[in-house]
Amino acid sequence: MVICTSLITYSVYSLNRVTDIEEDASNLPERVNFIQSKKNIIIFLSIFSYIFAIILGGIRNKYTIPIFLIPFFMGLIYSIKISSFRLKDLFLAKNLTVSLSWAVSSAFLPYVFGGNFVFAVMIFLFLFIKCFVNTVVFDVRDVEGDRKVNANTLPVVMGVEKTMLILLFINSTLFIWLFLCIQKNFFLEYIPAILFSIIYGYIYILLFCKSVNKKYNFDYAIDGEFIILFLICIFIQ
Repeated sequence: MVICTSLITYSVYSLNRVTDIEEDASNLPERVNFIQSKKNIIIFLSIFSYIFAIILGGIRNKYTIPIFLIPFFMGLIYSIKISSFRLKDLFLAKNLTVSLSWAVSSAFLPYVFGGNFVFAVMIFLFLFIKCFVNTVVFDVRDVEGDRKVNANTLPVVMGVEKTMLILLFINSTLFIWLFLCIQKNFFLEYIPAILFSIIYGYIYILLFCKSVNKKYNFDYAIDGEFIILFLICIFIQ
């Protein structure tokens, strides 16, 4: 399942890079130039990876197929254009769609193998909050380019300063989540990893909202958090 989820993550992120070329042209010109030069290869590898992951997952457990298809259909609904309207043009649509997609697929995949439903719901809430915060932080990085294309992102509509305060508040709700987990004796062995994640969230929210600088690699600093969490969990076990 690790291979399947890795392939799907690669596929969805790669296809998203292709579909967001227009929005990224001002924010990340070097990335856009690379993607345009390798566009056909990226699309082929992305589609192949997704299909292979679904087949591999289906062989292991047929109930993984609808779980694995969630990011695809959410991305399709998010990107498809009907006349002049796209869901992605709505305020917060991108953030909610991406967060919901990854949280549902990641939290309920273990459940189809006989996991606890309440555990799955709690994992979903944690991942949804983390993904939402992460996507908005990326919007902070892209605020200037998004203004040029009239994208309705939180930093464009509310301003970077107010966005930072909103993100700090949302990140703080994870302490309530952690309190509930402790009350129910959920994930007690992973409390160090959870605390790290919450504190790390404060750090990159403050860092990137106070210093919107292209020299910072947002991708590594933010998405790399999950790699660190994985290593901490392995160490704990």
